[in-house]
Amino acid sequence: MDIPADLLPDYSLWIAALIYATLLAAAGLTAPWKKILDKEGSNIFFGAVAFIAVIWILRAGIEPGHNYHLLGATALCLMFDWQFALVAVSLVLLITTWQGPAGWETFAINALIMGAVPVLFTRSMLYACQHWLPHNFFIYVFINAFLTGALAMLLCGYAASTVLALAPADGLPGSSYLQVIPLLMFGEAFLNGMIMILLVAYKPGWVATFHDRWYLDGK
Repeated sequence: MDIPADLLPDYSLWIAALIYATLLAAAGLTAPWKKILDKEGSNIFFGAVAFIAVIWILRAGIEPGHNYHLLGATALCLMFDWQFALVAVSLVLLITTWQGPAGWETFAINALIMGAVPVLFTRSMLYACQHWLPHNFFIYVFINAFLTGALAMLLCGYAASTVLALAPADGLPGSSYLQVIPLLMFGEAFLNGMIMILLVAYKPGWVATFHDRWYLDGK
C-alpha cells in the first residue's frame, strides 16, 4: 500500500523500524540458508523476487497513501517458509521504494503491513491446517493458498486502514482502503492459488512447505 512518510508521525516510523528489524533478525537467524545457497535454489528465490516485484510495480492509485497492488506474499511463504518470504518481500520493497513514491522513511512500516502481516498470517494458517486438519492436497491448495491469500489481503487492508486512521493528515480516511480490499481479495486469492497449483503440480520440489508423503502418498 506504499504509505508515504509525510502522512505519519516520526515516532510511529521508529516503532515500526524496531519491530521490523527484530523480525528480520529472527528470520535471518532461523532461516535454513543452505536451501538457497546452491545455484538452483538461488535462481528460484531471486526469480520469485523479480516476479513479485513486477506485480508490486503494477500498482494503481488515486492519491498519495492510496496505492493498491496484489501482494503474492502467501505464495512466497508457502514456497520458501516465513523466513525467506520475509527476506523476499524486503527485497521486493527495496525495488519498489527505489522507483516508487513512498520514500525510504516508511520502508519499515510498509514492510510490516505488506510483508510481515501476510507472511506471518500465512504461516499461522499453514500451522493450524497441518495440525488440526487432514493432510490433503485440496486443503493445502484451497485453504492455504486461495483462502489464506484472500484473508491475508484483508488483514493487510485493515492494517493499512488503521495506520491511516491514526495519521494526523487530513483527507485520508483509513476506511478508503476497505472500499477496495474486497476486490483485491479475489485477485489475491487467484494469484496465490494459481501459482501454488502450478508449482505443486509441476515443480513440487520448489515448495518448501509441500511434502509428498503428507499430501500425495497413499491418497
